Amino acid sequence: MKKYRRFGAIIASAAVIASLAAVPMSASAAGTTYTPGLTDATDGTNPVSNNVTMIDKYLVMDVNANVPNASFDFSIAPYDSNAAEKAVITPASGSNLAVINGVTAQASGALDFKANDAANTGSATAGVVSFVQSDTNTTVTEGATGADTAVVWQDVTVGNEKYAKKTLTLDFSAVQFTEPGVYRYLITETGSNQGVTNDTGVPASGQNTYRTLDVYVEDYADYYAKLADNSGYTAPNGKQLFIAGYVLYEGKHSDAPSATAASTTNKSSSYTNAYTSYDLSFSKTVTGNQGSKDKYFAFTVEISGAVAGTVYDVSYADDNNANTTDGNADTTISANPNSATTCITSNVTQPAALTVGNDGTVTQVFYLQHGQSIAIRGLAEGTSYTITEDPEDYSDSATVTGDTKTQDKTNTGTEEEPVMGSDISYSNHQIADTYISGDTVAAFTNDRSGTIPTGILTTVAGSLGVVVLGAIGVTGGMIYMKKKKSEDEEE
Repeated sequence: MKKYRRFGAIIASAAVIASLAAVPMSASAAGTTYTPGLTDATDGTNPVSNNVTMIDKYLVMDVNANVPNASFDFSIAPYDSNAAEKAVITPASGSNLAVINGVTAQASGALDFKANDAANTGSATAGVVSFVQSDTNTTVTEGATGADTAVVWQDVTVGNEKYAKKTLTLDFSAVQFTEPGVYRYLITETGSNQGVTNDTGVPASGQNTYRTLDVYVEDYADYYAKLADNSGYTAPNGKQLFIAGYVLYEGKHSDAPSATAASTTNKSSSYTNAYTSYDLSFSKTVTGNQGSKDKYFAFTVEISGAVAGTVYDVSYADDNNANTTDGNADTTISANPNSATTCITSNVTQPAALTVGNDGTVTQVFYLQHGQSIAIRGLAEGTSYTITEDPEDYSDSATVTGDTKTQDKTNTGTEEEPVMGSDISYSNHQIADTYISGDTVAAFTNDRSGTIPTGILTTVAGSLGVVVLGAIGVTGGMIYMKKKKSEDEEE
């Protein structure tokens, strides 16, 4: 798949208000924790008694790749007072809405993300989104029925990508609001994971990404008075506040909406990060009039600099998906498969997947015949790899496409040829890269050619002809002499 495009102002078109909620808050004396005072109405016009909002986190990747082990930290804090005091929101009506510093929970003094167990099984700690290898079982492919519209795909070709999703929950039930207004919070994402490009928003130093959350708090008495039919509601007692809605948008307060929330162009309900990975393929071709098309050759693949526990799928056949990289090789090989093969002496089952060890490396020996190939899918950008072939007594060469940083190394030496007793040269061909930067194909070619000396058969045949003719002449002479002798005796 093409390298992911870096994205700037993403999610700009995702105009979704995150989780509209309505939690009435008693505006009594300072220091009192506000509690809900409304119940849901049967006609649905009463604000829902829900004091939470949720933020989705998407990790987009190549459809070939498994979900990586990656972790992201989220934090929320009241916006800087000076900045907040200078900011206003101007709705379509023309009157300004007051922007107030966000306030924290009264009891604990802190407001933090909570793990949503139903939708966020990878986050056991508040404020932490963790993706793991097993999340591959729940990924959604681009173009699939039910795919979320908020996710930002990185490739225009439908079906080239998939996403894994987590959800974080913010609970404002213990927050004490003091007056109507727009309460502003700054949300920060921090994460540094191999091969992952974070959602930009407004990036700070390192891998921080900002979002601003505005919490719209309204006076319930005013809301109640504006209802067309309020006969089904209980009039509010005293001063009560409720959360009318939440708006999450990219950037800091300077990027806040300048019109009504419904028309804000940089609203967002989610973060989208991109995991960039590439496929590594290698193939075998045998040439020459003495080359064996049945012979298996051994290839050693070493992957290093990877995240521990990463799993790479290995393809040996076409999976009928045009968007995946496929191999073409035998998955099982019997011991001593043919007289030409010397590298296989016991039954072989080639692995369906490779798992990176705790040291960030994994090594595996594979076997290929003429015309076969193997694809290892989903190496994160920046991973190192080395492919070493043992060509035995064949002359070998290799070409690499798709990875401009590849190094081609050859280890050479001599050994005694077992039949004729003469010395022959050999080389172990090695393709290596310390930083994979594209879908890579390493094509190994082994050649074994022999030239038959000319003139030998002609010379031998000529000599045999002379011998045959000589023999015929001698035999004929002997027959003639014997016949002549018989005739003389008869006379």
